[in-house]
Amino acid sequence: MSPPKSAGALADFSSQLAGAVEAAAKSIVAIHARRRIPSSGIIWRDGVIVSASHTVRRDGEVTVALPTGESMTATIAGRDPATDLVALKVSGVKSQAAAKADADSRRVGSIVLAVGRPGRDVTATIGVISAVGEGWRTWQGARIDQVLRLDLAIQDGFSGGALVSASGAVVGVNNSALARGAPLALPAAAVDRVLDELLEHGHVRRAFIGVAVHPVTLGASIVKRHQLPHESALVVMSVGEGTPAETAGVMVGDVLIAAKGQPLRRPTDLLDALATAKVGSPIEIKHLRGADLKTVTVVPIHRGAGDARE
Repeated sequence: MSPPKSAGALADFSSQLAGAVEAAAKSIVAIHARRRIPSSGIIWRDGVIVSASHTVRRDGEVTVALPTGESMTATIAGRDPATDLVALKVSGVKSQAAAKADADSRRVGSIVLAVGRPGRDVTATIGVISAVGEGWRTWQGARIDQVLRLDLAIQDGFSGGALVSASGAVVGVNNSALARGAPLALPAAAVDRVLDELLEHGHVRRAFIGVAVHPVTLGASIVKRHQLPHESALVVMSVGEGTPAETAGVMVGDVLIAAKGQPLRRPTDLLDALATAKVGSPIEIKHLRGADLKTVTVVPIHRGAGDARE
């Protein structure tokens, strides 16, 4: 008695998924940089490996086990704690860089596989993309234009491993720390943007002007006088000494109305404006000083690790 056609289709589908894991596994490495078990990483470009920063707990040189079984020494090229990405460089890698998936693989409902190598062999789990978040901000304040929320099981080696399409191409980098335990992935395009900064500077340069702000409601007469499109704005509570804001003449008590043409109603609006600003490139900020509407030009600098202001 021959099996039903549905059984054959299921077997074909199962074989396709196994093939996708095998294809992706050629670019998945094990990184020996923490206790207990190795973490997973992806050969993202020739000689460049990416992983989740929180899983790589050493600096300097670390040992990487390649898909071929050989071990090599890699060096940390840069980290970005805000997006939890780390870049490692290794020379003479024979394994291939990961093939990247197209945009259609990021649709809600798409079947995906989480593939890692928390040791000698690969592991995989299956699920779907449950949501595509636009304009997402990490709990450390980094702005990400898109994040993929996943409905799948978290296993050892999840963070830093690859989110893989049914064809075996890499959709993004898995992470369970950015959303405090919820499985998600950073899309490949977002990873590439962070990686470019890490390889060039060793860190991600984020625009900083040096002000602390608080939401405030404007009076109806002020709104009417200046024909403002909204009643909410940001009052400057403090200005850092020697910061771009102080250099430009911003003072405590100024009320910020807009930055780069974007309305400022909440502190996150200022963060969003700075997230798209370039370090060293001037931006215009409209503000009220008393009853007068003014425009000031501020040149952002790189945000240091200890800077608590925007």
